[in-house]
This record gives sequence, structure tokens and C-alpha cells, in this order.
Amino acid sequence: MFSFSSERATESVLPMERKPSASFYGTHMTTPILAFSVLAAMILGAVFAAWRFRVSDDSSGGAVGVVIAPCALALYLAAAAMGVVIGWEDFKGAEEGVATEAGAAQALYWSAASLPAEEAETVRGQLRTYLTTVVEEDWPLMQREGELSPEGDEALADLAASVRVLSSTDAAGGLDLLTARQELTNLSDARIERADAAGDGIPPVLTAITAVSAVAVAVLPFAMMKQRSATAYFWAAVNLLFVFAPVLLMLYMGSPYTGILVNDAGGIEDALAGFERADMALDAP
Repeated sequence: MFSFSSERATESVLPMERKPSASFYGTHMTTPILAFSVLAAMILGAVFAAWRFRVSDDSSGGAVGVVIAPCALALYLAAAAMGVVIGWEDFKGAEEGVATEAGAAQALYWSAASLPAEEAETVRGQLRTYLTTVVEEDWPLMQREGELSPEGDEALADLAASVRVLSSTDAAGGLDLLTARQELTNLSDARIERADAAGDGIPPVLTAITAVSAVAVAVLPFAMMKQRSATAYFWAAVNLLFVFAPVLLMLYMGSPYTGILVNDAGGIEDALAGFERADMALDAP
């Protein structure tokens, strides 16, 4: 009789502490407002600078042109680059996490092949239930509030219970049993990582720094024009749009499950579809 400790797997599936969502930072409602506010500040600042305010020629070649403008530009470029990189890495990390979770589920499914038929079917049924809960309960809640569902926690606990009572009397079954318990741990770890990723996002302070410095970088060319011509206004307006674009991108990147770079449940759904095909093949005469 083979017996393997499952304490780590049991601890891993205990209800996890969730990050406070605060309505997931109010992302869905406040993002358009913030984007419009930044754009409005740029346009109003440009209009004011063009018609009511002008940096003198001495200042353009002095403190403003040599110190203030380059500092504002450097701050904007650094903050925008950091924000975009953070958002991209959060997305890629979450993408790899979903692939790992799906892979652990598939390995757990097949590790039950040499175990007693009744116990193996129980594990597979609980695994299908858990993955279905991930797709139908976890994902919508992650998109709305940046949290995982309690139903998913309960389904994973039920799956852990079904794996914990597995037994085997031969060497091959013992290895599969060990694999099943290891993959359960991997599945639980992947869920914890997904819970962390669901609350990730570009730090609000970094977004604020980018937005404030972007307004300065967009408005200064209007205030520092030496010759107020249509060509000068055109290129200043183009600069304004280019400067606004990264701010808009940062505002809409959101979390790895809600923004313009979004991870869906496709990998989990593919695993479920694979289980259905495998079940049909196993039941076929």
C-alpha cells in the first residue's frame, strides 16, 4: 500500500485571503472620465497658452527651455515606459499562469488512469466541476471586481478531498497517485497566482505622474512658439495627440483580465473540451 502525505495540498486549497477590490478601483466607470479629464486639461491648457499666455524668448532659451521642459519630458517618458512595461509583464505573467493551470488540470486528469475506476471517476468529475466553476464563476468576477469566486474555492476543496482519499496497491498506481497529489498542489498554486494577478494593475501613482507630466509636455510647445503659424500649431497639436496616446493606453490596460490586453478562459475551456473527448473515447466500446 502506497501512502503519500497531502498536507501541502490541503493547506493550499484553504480559503485564501482576497485583496480588497474597492469595486476594483472603480475602473469601469472612472477610466473614461479620467481619460477625458486628461485630454480636456491638455486642450484647455493649449488654448490658454496659445491665446492668453506665452513664455518669453528669454525664458524659452533659459530656465523653461533648458531645465523645466526637458525635466517634464524626461519624467513623462520614464513614467509612461514603466507603466506600459508593468502592464505588459502583468499580462504575460497571467497568460503563463493560465497555461500552467490548464496543464496541471490535464496532468491531474490523466494521472487517475491507473487508479481504481470508481475513485478515478470521482476525481475526474470533481476536476470537471472545478474547471467549469473557474470559467463560469471566477472569470466574470475577476473581470468585474478583480477577485476569485467562493464557489471556485469550494470546488477546489472538494477536488482536494477526492484526491486525498485515493489509494493504490501497486507501484504504477503509486506513481500516478503521487503525480495526482503533486498536480493538485500545482493547480492550487496556480489559483493563488491567478488571484494575485486579478488584482494587479499599473500603480495609480505612476499613472498620475504620467498624466500630470503629459499635460506639461503637451502644453509647453503652445506656450513656447516663437512664430504663431498654422504649421507650428499643427505640429504642436500632433505632439499633444502623441503625448496623450500612452496615457490613454495606461488607463485602459487595467488588470490582465479586464484591460485591452486581456486573458480569457480559453485555455481552461480547451482543457474541458479535451476531457469530454477523452471521456467519449474511454466509454466507446
